[in-house]
Amino acid sequence: MRMAKKNKQKMWYSLLVHDVPVYETDENGNVVYIEIDGKSVPVETGETEDAFSTPVEFMGNITLSGGESEAVEYGLDLAQYSAVLVTDKGLLPIDETSRIWHTTAPIVNLDGTANEFSADYTVVKVNKSLNVDKYVLQKVVK
Repeated sequence: MRMAKKNKQKMWYSLLVHDVPVYETDENGNVVYIEIDGKSVPVETGETEDAFSTPVEFMGNITLSGGESEAVEYGLDLAQYSAVLVTDKGLLPIDETSRIWHTTAPIVNLDGTANEFSADYTVVKVNKSLNVDKYVLQKVVK
């Protein structure tokens, strides 16, 4: 079973990336740059942090929850998730740490990482089947 193109919507995903360098900032919060061989290079503090990768556009089918007769899906009741995303099998590398943008465009930080708080959903659970991948999503409170 394949999904019809008319059921797919444009969305973005971002993956959790470990060990992203932290850059030195000035008193206004702007990244400090130095010039090396004629190129501006940000000054690293030597520390690292977890961040979200640059958002990637994809097409998928999203269904908002609410009013279903079945109150439990994948061991989660309706209060624990807001939507279910369905994509073609093996299309995306999304896992339980990923962020999804559906109704809003992602905000990208100056260093190229995604602003995780601009996301519409966090992925709660991933369930892969024979023909499709299903992702249970929880709405991000903004």
